[in-house]
Parts: sequence; C-alpha cells; structure tokens
Amino acid sequence: MSPFQRELALNATMADMPAILSFVEAACVDASVNPALLFDLQLAVEEACSNVIEHAYRGHGGYLRVRFEIADGDVMITLHDHGRAFNPKQVAAPNLSLPLHRRPVGGLGLHLIRTLMDDVRFDFAPDQNTLVMIKRNAVVAASLPREEPREDADG
Repeated sequence: MSPFQRELALNATMADMPAILSFVEAACVDASVNPALLFDLQLAVEEACSNVIEHAYRGHGGYLRVRFEIADGDVMITLHDHGRAFNPKQVAAPNLSLPLHRRPVGGLGLHLIRTLMDDVRFDFAPDQNTLVMIKRNAVVAASLPREEPREDADG
C-alpha cells in the first residue's frame, strides 16, 4: 500500500473542533478507512484535542498539529502541541460503577481514547507534547475489479 498522510495545523480553540472533525472524516474517506470506524476515530480525536485545548492551553487555545497517516492498513493519528505537559499515569481511571448522578462531570477523555484506539502513546519533550493513537486494520481492502472473460483470437 502506498503511504497516505494528511496534516492539519492551526492555532486551535474549541471553536475549531468542527474543522478538526471534518479533517478526520475527509482523511478517512480518502484513505478508504472502514466507515464503521469513523465515529470512534472522530471521538478519540475530539477528546484528545479538547484535552489539549482545555488542559495544556488552559482553555485559551494554541498551536495544534494533527497528522493522519495510514501504514500497513493501520490508522495512526498524531497530535503535537506546545502546551503544558501532564503525566497520563497520574490520571485516575473513572469509576464507571457509580450511578450517573454520583459521577463527576468530565474525566472520561483519556479513558475513551484508550478504549477506542488499539494503541495510545504519549511523549513529552521540553518544547513539544506528542500523542500517537493507532487503530489497527482500519483500512478496507480495495475490491479488485473482476476480470471479464477474454475471447482468444484463435478460437
């Protein structure tokens, strides 16, 4: 399969979320990603971007680059930002056994990302944060055109 890559870079605020989700949808269509996975991919990206805007940039927005790639049938979505870093290991798993009225508002983003994606990796450098989310076997195998029977010239 030939390499496929799309990239979107912007000074992101929450108002940019529809554009980011449209970018993911268009990349999925262009890359022949299984349509049944579109919602999961968009939700994972929405949660990740929302977390960057709300937490890394404290709600004020800032530089965000979203890269969408296909490699060996897998979707790899990478987010780069220059906001405040965090330690994902210190984020407590939500208590999903509590009744809804007793659960705190928010706090499901990282849980959803990890649930929806097959692999989630963080890298925090002094000047850049990177999140890589991978969905395995996401590309629909191209259907090959059926060959029409050929008539031989000899008979």
